[in-house]
Amino acid sequence: MTWPRVVGPGAGPGTVVGGTPVSFLVTADDTAGRFGLTEHRLPPRAPGAPLHFHNELTEMFYVVEGDVLLTLGTERRVASPGTFMLVPPGTSHAFGNPGTDPATLLVMFTPDGGRERYFRELGELLDSSPAPTAETMAELARRFDQFPATEGLVRPGQ
Repeated sequence: MTWPRVVGPGAGPGTVVGGTPVSFLVTADDTAGRFGLTEHRLPPRAPGAPLHFHNELTEMFYVVEGDVLLTLGTERRVASPGTFMLVPPGTSHAFGNPGTDPATLLVMFTPDGGRERYFRELGELLDSSPAPTAETMAELARRFDQFPATEGLVRPGQ
């Protein structure tokens, strides 16, 4: 585990994923894999993450600044600062910035599930030439417990 520290806004180590700067505030290395925290600085009209679910990962979102489109199952809402969303395993969800102003979103994971590696690899893939295939993108997501969802709540075994 890592020693205590203070990280200023946008100052953590990070990467860029599809034009969105992502800072790694807390990683698996810091918490022995138990927890992770990222800051996503969404530019205007950033598509964010498409509808997906995780089998093992619980994900939490907190809107810090701006308006963020949050999708939880079949519910979609433009969320203002202070909005929190809890996403249990097996629940489809998505986020993006539909507006004309930037937005900041904190995303928490438990267990961490290697999200730092996922975002770094995703950023590299999205910047690669030629553009990655759908199969390559799906394989990356699968390795990190992320699966596409088409609609609603996805509950394995139900």
